[in-house]
Amino acid sequence: MRLIDTHTHLAGKGYSDILEQVLTRAGQAGVDRWVAIGTNLEDSAAGIELSRQYSGMYCSVGVHPHEACKQAKGWLEELRHLAQNQKVSAIGEVGLDYYYEFSDKDSQKQVFTEQLALAGETALPVVVHCRDAIEDCLGILDEWGRDDVPIVFHCFSGGTSEAKLLIERGYFVSFTGVLTFVNARELQKAAQYVPLEMTMLETDCPYLSPEPQRNIRPNEPALLIHIAEKLARLRGENVEEIAEVTGQNSRLFFGID
Repeated sequence: MRLIDTHTHLAGKGYSDILEQVLTRAGQAGVDRWVAIGTNLEDSAAGIELSRQYSGMYCSVGVHPHEACKQAKGWLEELRHLAQNQKVSAIGEVGLDYYYEFSDKDSQKQVFTEQLALAGETALPVVVHCRDAIEDCLGILDEWGRDDVPIVFHCFSGGTSEAKLLIERGYFVSFTGVLTFVNARELQKAAQYVPLEMTMLETDCPYLSPEPQRNIRPNEPALLIHIAEKLARLRGENVEEIAEVTGQNSRLFFGID
C-alpha cells in the first residue's frame, strides 16, 4: 500500500533537525511521496530545495492569504521565476481566509487573482486555501473560468452542501486529520458524499495530528494512515482501495511518478 501526503509543510524550520527520521517513519507507514507546499516566497524556495534533495518530494510555490498584505513590489515576478523550476508541481497554497483575516480582504482577493493568472500561464494545478470564504473563493474561480486547470480545495472542513459546490465544478477535495475528530460529523458526511475519484488525503503537517495520535507534535506524514483508515470506515471500503484511488488522483494532479 502506498499513500501520498499531498499537503505538508516539511520545509518549515520545525523539521530541520528531524526530517530524516520523519521521512523514514513515513516510508515505514507506506507514505513514500510528499508535496511541500509554499506559503510565501522564502518558503516556496525552501520547498524547491527540499524536492531536489529527496526523490519522493514534490513542491508547490505560492503566497498564502495570511501573507497577502506583506508582499513587496516585484513579488509576482519572483514567484513566476520560482514556478519555472522543473520540480514545481503546483501553484499554492493560495486563496482566502476570513477566519483570521491576517491580511485584509481586498489584498487577499488581489493576490489570489494574480496567482490564478500565473497558474493559467504555467498550466500548473492550483492548491486552494479557503476558510470561511467559500462564496468569494468560488466567485473568483468562476470569474477566472479556467476549467482546464485542476483545482484542489485543501484541508476541506465544510459539509455536504459545500462539497457539492466543489464537485459540481470538477474540483478535488482533500481531507486532513480533522476527519478523524469526534465532533467532525458534518465533515464526515461530506467525506461519504465526495466521489473517491475526486478525493485526496493530506496531513497539513505540522498541524492537525489525527486521532488516535492527536498528542503528537508536530504532525507528520506517517500519520496519514489514520486519515485513510477513517475514510475507509466512513465509506465502508477497505483502506487499500482508499490508498490506490486517492494515490492515483494525487499522481495525476501533481504529476507524481
